[in-house]
Amino acid sequence: MNTYHFYKGDITSVSFDFDPSTKLSEVRQQLIDRGVLTITESQDQYRFVNYQNTDLKYEDMIIGISTEQYIPLEGVVGINNQSYLTDKEKTKAVDLIGFTTDWWFDRYMSCRMRLNTTDPEARVANNGKFQPFMLTNVKTANPNLPGISMENVVICEKDSIVEFNMSSWRSAGYGYQIKPVSGTPINSSPLYITFTDCPNGGDYANTTLRRYFAKNESQNNSTIKVVATDSLNLGGQTLNYMKFSIRTWKVNAYEKPAGTRYSCNLPLPVPSESTRDVTVTTTPYTKLVSAPETVVPGGTIEPGSTVPSGDQSTQTIGTIYNVADSQEPNSIVGEVVFYVFVFKTKAEAEAVFGRMNDIDPSVWENDA
Repeated sequence: MNTYHFYKGDITSVSFDFDPSTKLSEVRQQLIDRGVLTITESQDQYRFVNYQNTDLKYEDMIIGISTEQYIPLEGVVGINNQSYLTDKEKTKAVDLIGFTTDWWFDRYMSCRMRLNTTDPEARVANNGKFQPFMLTNVKTANPNLPGISMENVVICEKDSIVEFNMSSWRSAGYGYQIKPVSGTPINSSPLYITFTDCPNGGDYANTTLRRYFAKNESQNNSTIKVVATDSLNLGGQTLNYMKFSIRTWKVNAYEKPAGTRYSCNLPLPVPSESTRDVTVTTTPYTKLVSAPETVVPGGTIEPGSTVPSGDQSTQTIGTIYNVADSQEPNSIVGEVVFYVFVFKTKAEAEAVFGRMNDIDPSVWENDA
């Protein structure tokens, strides 16, 4: 017999002893008998999450009732013998299920959100805060929410000061923009990374943005702060302020202030048929699935967005002229769409990633 810890849509658990080979259908009945589940809740509402899953389909993430009779408890629990029952009928504060990742990527661009550990005021504000925690291939526990698709999610601590790291294929360079679907863009006009050479086949270049860029506006040069919004309603219009986009595109030519023109009009690479498994040694890509399944209880988080912090960044941005670029589809290097959430409390963050999930806490510590 082993001791197993059962979470019922929450961060608190109850513990019971079971033989590891006990089928899930029998475990379910025992949880009813012991008052953890009501008969109504048990019929289809609460489902076991498979902590050992590395597949991407909803059906593999959440165990079907009809298959529980074939699956032993030891086949779905985490390494700490934890078991999670998710409520698939909730329409608000819905659980999120996905996989941890170091970077998001699309085609020939990758990006991530991190704590700003460069600007002096940001270092002070971020003291003791954990690194933003990135998930990919995220599904909501309720598969019937209309129009909800959350491929990528980042979860932060309230009032974190963040930066965005990008790696993108380039020719003469690349342009980029970071913006929410609604609200103030991080950079209200495109920014560019440029080079004077023209490498055979192109190359990859890294950049970081840790400030707002909005010429002649009050938020220009302010560091980027993540704040909570009022409510979590995955079925409503509140999604609009949560959804962000990071896009990069090809630059064919530009001029420096001295008037010298540089050009490099290379074609974009041909995408691989299996982008998930492509290995490109010159970029910091990792596979989308970098860990077993992770569960984030919807009640522990709320939607987040970014606002100017009011503190000034020391990052400087140069000027180029007469840029030859395009954001037409055949010039887009990649675009990642993601959603921002914040934990309601640090204690809940530690419970989710310290007890409920098999996560090494060092991956979300401030590594400054």
